[in-house]
Amino acid sequence: MPTIKFTCCDALDFSDSYPAQKHLIASGGATKVTWDRSGPFRQPMLVQFCKKRGRLNSAEACLDKAHAACNDYNDALVSVPRTNIYY
Repeated sequence: MPTIKFTCCDALDFSDSYPAQKHLIASGGATKVTWDRSGPFRQPMLVQFCKKRGRLNSAEACLDKAHAACNDYNDALVSVPRTNIYY
């Protein structure tokens, strides 16, 4: 199964346990996976999910140390199945 590989914090959660759609975003050579939490009563919002801290209200959160949401950032190479990503 094809995957998308990129570096981020090892605590970011890319599981299918959230009721939002995943989106693959590639810009400037960087790839990231975010969740679209838009809905009829919410503004469109791209977020990340952390295994330690829950929802992070940023599409950039914890993709590198400069955007880390806390001091627990730890680099990891992740592979996300391409079939689980909506474009």
